[in-house]
Amino acid sequence: MRSAGAIRAFGFAVVGSLLLLAVPASSRAAAEPAGTRQSAGSDRYFIEFRSRPSTYIGHTYIVYGRTDASGRILDMRYAGFIPEVDAMQALIVPVEGTVRKYEDDVRLKPDTVYGRALTAAEYVAVVRAVRILKQTQRKWHPVFQNCNDFGIGIAEALGMRRPHSLMTPNMWVSTLRLLNER
Repeated sequence: MRSAGAIRAFGFAVVGSLLLLAVPASSRAAAEPAGTRQSAGSDRYFIEFRSRPSTYIGHTYIVYGRTDASGRILDMRYAGFIPEVDAMQALIVPVEGTVRKYEDDVRLKPDTVYGRALTAAEYVAVVRAVRILKQTQRKWHPVFQNCNDFGIGIAEALGMRRPHSLMTPNMWVSTLRLLNER
């Protein structure tokens, strides 16, 4: 079982390395917090697409919320699509998965962060997309329905260009940034 995970991780590394060869190093995503822009009221909204290390190849998730005019966080939520059992079991058949806050997303430091300010309407779109994905994403698979696919759903709700899901999470977040830099 561990060799299958190592082979998959190696495959992702090769594909990702080839994709990133064409990307200048200065434009790769770095771990930095989201900026904010003024909404109609005094509250500001943000989203961060994050990746972090995990047991196998990593994990993509989002952090989103609201700040006041001075940048103090008033509300911060986490969401990601995770398997409810060991991911290695999903190599054979998809396993149960859920969209939720996962303790490791809070506990572990992200290795890649792409943050954006949101308008109030965009923030509502993110909240709605998370709610819909919670209701519809039930089966997790490391290739066909994974945490990057969750990120794709959120990016699409914001009208962002997004990469395909067959990348390691840190490459996915980095590529998302490249496709959407303002």
